[in-house]
Amino acid sequence: MPSLALQNGVVFFYTDTGAVTTGDYTTVVIIHGHTFHSGTFQRLNPFAESNSLRIISVNRREYPGSSPYSSEDLTIFAEGTDAERLTLLEQQGHDLAMFVDGLIMLQSTSNTGGIALVGWSMGTTFLLPLIASVDTLPIATRERLSAQVHSVILLQSPSLALGLTSPPGLLIPHTDPDIAPESRGPAFAKWVSSYFLHGDLSTHNVNQLTYSNIDSQRVPTIETLRPEELFGMTDFAPGDKYDSIVGLSPFAGPVFKQTTKALFDPTVRKLWNGARFWNVYGNAEPWNIIYTAWFLEEQLRAANCPELVINFKVMDGSNHFLVWEDPERAINELKECFAV
Repeated sequence: MPSLALQNGVVFFYTDTGAVTTGDYTTVVIIHGHTFHSGTFQRLNPFAESNSLRIISVNRREYPGSSPYSSEDLTIFAEGTDAERLTLLEQQGHDLAMFVDGLIMLQSTSNTGGIALVGWSMGTTFLLPLIASVDTLPIATRERLSAQVHSVILLQSPSLALGLTSPPGLLIPHTDPDIAPESRGPAFAKWVSSYFLHGDLSTHNVNQLTYSNIDSQRVPTIETLRPEELFGMTDFAPGDKYDSIVGLSPFAGPVFKQTTKALFDPTVRKLWNGARFWNVYGNAEPWNIIYTAWFLEEQLRAANCPELVINFKVMDGSNHFLVWEDPERAINELKECFAV
């Protein structure tokens, strides 16, 4: 499978459905989340060409085929100051931006169909620094990206992926004192892939969100996977090295600064030349996915700035793994966001 090496030596592995042979097409670049890497999206691939899509799923660093971090970087993830961690996040955004630019130059992406950038789940934590990096990129790179990227999609993004503080009383398995630390990984996998029965979501009241009211009639995705499927879409090692650190509250300050710059800085948004921003989520997902959308809607109302538009899309009945459970529907939901 292909990989792309940046000038600074960082290598990114990716999967690629290839150029669509007939007509214009949109290139969808997907950044994966915690533990579940590019293999998570391979069920989308058979639907790519018939929908005029080219799907490129990149493995973040430490995941199979991509560069590991240095020991110094891993120390900063684990023990660095907020300033050091912010600088490290900024570098990840810069590198991913250069990766996308490399795709434009090396893979001859469709100029007319353009590019949609998707951060799925915790992948949002790395998509947002990519967006925020635009004012630090080489001018030629910035011009290519702003000319081609027409959509930025925060797909099923948990609140801590944006550096948000959790409301009182709402937990995730990693913060649940009733779950032993050694059991939190498996508990999280079941929890995040379950179907939840929330209350009246139209109220935008956090009291209508549930941590534990799971629909017993629907099987969590993790329990439907055959061993070879699970092996082909996961790598548990990066979690302990950095993903679980970045995804918890001690890292929230640096992450939130990147969120603020990427989504709420009019200068940054202007440099993306009118790209449409979306937050897409399911109403049967864990509470922290839905809470993200509510927070963003509230921030946009407070900002009252036309340049900061974010569109919102609810996928009815969807859990966190729609891309695996119903890939054809997932394709259609995404296409509604970036149809040109």
